Amino acid sequence: MSTKTTLLKRQKADWGKWANYWKLLRECARPSKQDIATIGKLVNEHIKKKLRPLIVILGATPEFRDLCAGYSLQYGAHVICVELLESMYGGMGQLTTIKNKKEGVVYENWLDTKLPNGVADIVMGDLTEGNIDTEFRDNYFHEMHRILKKGGLYISRTTIYHNQKQDKPLLDKESIKKHIEKYRKDILNGEISLHVAVAYFGAELIWHSYYKLPDKKLQFSIFKKELSEIREGYRNDALMKEFFIRMDQFWNPIAEKYFTYYAESETLDRYKKYFKDIHCCYSYDYPVAHLTPVMAMTAK
Repeated sequence: MSTKTTLLKRQKADWGKWANYWKLLRECARPSKQDIATIGKLVNEHIKKKLRPLIVILGATPEFRDLCAGYSLQYGAHVICVELLESMYGGMGQLTTIKNKKEGVVYENWLDTKLPNGVADIVMGDLTEGNIDTEFRDNYFHEMHRILKKGGLYISRTTIYHNQKQDKPLLDKESIKKHIEKYRKDILNGEISLHVAVAYFGAELIWHSYYKLPDKKLQFSIFKKELSEIREGYRNDALMKEFFIRMDQFWNPIAEKYFTYYAESETLDRYKKYFKDIHCCYSYDYPVAHLTPVMAMTAK
């Protein structure tokens, strides 16, 4: 068996891994129906009078690929995914409901896509900005501006820190356990499923790590010690034993990964350097949607 064949088999095995993990995720980690409806309206307004527009998707988000497949059918739009990992692109492709013949992929970094200047009518990304280290943030926006046509549309579902005074950070074992107890009560009262509780609690922990880490970074594993001690206290509670098992399944794959998280004013200042007509659109169909708005703007 050739090395190339062996590599392809390994990559296809990874496709299943990424597809299965994506199925675990809930709104906030992946776009909601309302997020997609908002983005769809923005895209449709921008390209409906254009001849064979080009849409660039940063990454391989299946919801975005399905959305853009409709524009390929309706407007003849060409779609290019910019994804570093072939295994990610293949895995997310297993979750699309429409196979788009006008979709292609380039395996490149978002900081250097290798696409020509001014080629894209639209660039869209889902939580892509949070994957860019602070020192490369300006490089990222410069690259997005470079590949967009003048007046081209940049759409980003992103995370924004609002610095609300009423925010009560989850910083220690006591505050985290109290928050877990709230979710436990909601599960028992039938107000939320176990799976959804695991998704939203983990997301909240990641966001609250903002208060414990330097350089505007987020990381789930910063709470490893507190969670381990709290888990031990629930060793005779069957419901919470299952809660923590699912926490492992859901969050361990990205526990060591860093994300970046900026205040609203910092984010807007960075946008204004490259874009104009900036709009912020909020969804309301999941509890932490106020932290992940859809931002839309046009290239200067």
